[in-house]
Amino acid sequence: MKFAKPVMLGIGGALLVVLMMPFVAPKTVHALAAALVQVTNTRSTPVPTQDVDIAARHPFTASCNVFGSSGTAFLVCYPTPAPPTSGYETVIQSVNIALNQDTGNANPEAADLSYTTAGGTYQFFVPMLAQGVGPQEWVGSQPTAIYLDPEAFNPLQCATLFNSGATATLNCTVSGYSVALP
Repeated sequence: MKFAKPVMLGIGGALLVVLMMPFVAPKTVHALAAALVQVTNTRSTPVPTQDVDIAARHPFTASCNVFGSSGTAFLVCYPTPAPPTSGYETVIQSVNIALNQDTGNANPEAADLSYTTAGGTYQFFVPMLAQGVGPQEWVGSQPTAIYLDPEAFNPLQCATLFNSGATATLNCTVSGYSVALP
């Protein structure tokens, strides 16, 4: 019995010290807990730390303006500058198109942006709405997320219908950003 009393007092004291440690020395407990948790950042199990894409974004805006007269029913223009051709992925976030007809009453219900990516050519249609009193002014604005691959030949093309025999002006602006590829 004389031997059990000091052993029990020793175990109880050690337990009391362990239980009081978070209140007395929280930094030490935190360091011990952090040492027990090991995080590895490998290629197969990456640890997300921050969005590295945002810092690498470069604004991209391209626009064109073309005047058309009688003899054709379509206006076509190519926004410049063209998207980067190597080392960058371009993302178009908005397409804005405006058509102003001097005369006539053609109804361009939609205009389109044609682009090439992933080996194919695609069209993105933008609904056009009449503005003002007469049907001569049309505008369209559409948010989007068009991803353009870096290609040697990657033109953008805006096109719309207008009244054949009239004169008209087409304005087209695309905007977004480019990201450097690793």
